[in-house]
Amino acid sequence: MLASVRPADVVLEIDLSAIQANFQTISALVGPKVKVAAVVKSDAYGLGLVKIAGALIEAGCDLLLVGNLHEALLLRSSHIGADVAVFCDEFARYGGHYRSNGLIPVVNNCVELDAISGAPEPQTYFLNVETGFSRLGLAFGDVRREYLSGIFKRRPPSVVLSHLACSERAGDAMNLLQRDRFQATSDLLKPALRSLAASAGVWLGEQYHFDMVRVGSALYGLNNAGIRPNPLKPVASLKAKTLEVRKVARGEAVGYGATFRTARASRIAIVAIGYRNGLPWACANKISVRFAGYSAPLIGRVSMEYITIDVTDVPETLCGPGREAELLGDVFTVDDLAATAGVHPQEVLTRLGVGCARRYLDRSPASAGFPGNLTDAGHEHDPRAIPG
Repeated sequence: MLASVRPADVVLEIDLSAIQANFQTISALVGPKVKVAAVVKSDAYGLGLVKIAGALIEAGCDLLLVGNLHEALLLRSSHIGADVAVFCDEFARYGGHYRSNGLIPVVNNCVELDAISGAPEPQTYFLNVETGFSRLGLAFGDVRREYLSGIFKRRPPSVVLSHLACSERAGDAMNLLQRDRFQATSDLLKPALRSLAASAGVWLGEQYHFDMVRVGSALYGLNNAGIRPNPLKPVASLKAKTLEVRKVARGEAVGYGATFRTARASRIAIVAIGYRNGLPWACANKISVRFAGYSAPLIGRVSMEYITIDVTDVPETLCGPGREAELLGDVFTVDDLAATAGVHPQEVLTRLGVGCARRYLDRSPASAGFPGNLTDAGHEHDPRAIPG
């Protein structure tokens, strides 16, 4: 219980209505004939599985994809009313849990397919096929052999899916190669639904949409395909408290390695966030934060729990102890931070989600009138969540 009452010096604010708007944007782009499934694996990219799932269901989503059985059972125990499919299925080992909880395994190899075939009762499942990613999924030779054995006639998959390796680069020849391979496999199996595109693949056009798209990063405001103007709403904002402001003389070193020296007499704010919270170490001396709209540069290295900000040009009343520094928001997003630090935006988001307290915002009209439009995540599922 101690974790639930720790001071919230670092807060990751998550806009639920922005996630819903991004779901609706993708739905409008692919059109009514294409199903939009939501990928909420890895604790909804670090933003809180149950809370995000609930917001997506309110937006009209009826299929959630999780990373493992633990996440699937957490959704079921939270009475989430949607179909739930599990990427890393282990049906051969935990088939009873799938059947008793109405879960859908994503079959990735012949062992799991044999377990589906040998199950005493018919089992709904998705089939993952390998088309050029070289990760999980049955290769075409495996699919053909199993097809000839009659497995797919006895127990057909409800969805055949694959994953694009280079969808963030629209002109990459791998996209067309994988699409053609996927088309050949799905022509053989003739499933009820076919799914090739994830978030970035949605922007490749309707020839990649097939019957269903699986959207993860785009829901959370990450524009991996670099579409301009950006049609996605930013979801996450990041704020951290100022602990102390100190005066530093001209020419003094700041932080580990003395990577920064003051060029003038300066005021330096010590802000309570570091790489333990998920802030990339590589953004040292590269980004700025905002105090009530004033921009101030991060100087020196990122420490485990602190950063140092040059607030010489910020009014003292706006950046003193207890004041919040905004690191991420509408002006500087997760995509911007990732590009500056040279890391992947999904990595930034999931690490921040693990390392920070979460506060949920809901700016939808239905939430109007509630104080601050803040929602508590529920300590029984997430001890890092803080009340509004």
